Amino acid sequence: MRPVRQTLLAAGLTTLATAATLGLAPGAAVAAPAPRISVNWFGTADARAHTATIGGRYACGAERGLAYIEVHLGQRVRRGSITGFGFGVIGACTDDRTAGTWTATIPADEGAFRGGPATATARLVVEPNSLTETTEPLRLVPRCPRR
Repeated sequence: MRPVRQTLLAAGLTTLATAATLGLAPGAAVAAPAPRISVNWFGTADARAHTATIGGRYACGAERGLAYIEVHLGQRVRRGSITGFGFGVIGACTDDRTAGTWTATIPADEGAFRGGPATATARLVVEPNSLTETTEPLRLVPRCPRR
């Protein structure tokens, strides 16, 4: 074996040993859990009110502060698309409240949401500077009017 290769091999083994030692050392730093958000597979569409209501779950992770959900909803229709924007208020992420469910009613910008496939982009914002986002498909189910 050439001396250069032996040196590289020795350096590589030393690096691996150091990384393994640091990873297994007692009291090694563990990354704080990140905030998460998800969207339910189904929502409701109210064609008369021109709105859709969707929901999901959130987890604050290690973040603490005022928290809310921003939702962009889009749906393809025959001649174009319907879009809307809304908020879900969840209050605050505290030591006692770190996860839960959310709902948001989204008014359509123009037209009306109908039953069928749609796409939602939901953002969990924990003030002052934490943001996590997901874009997920869902199905809107028509809301039956009560008589």
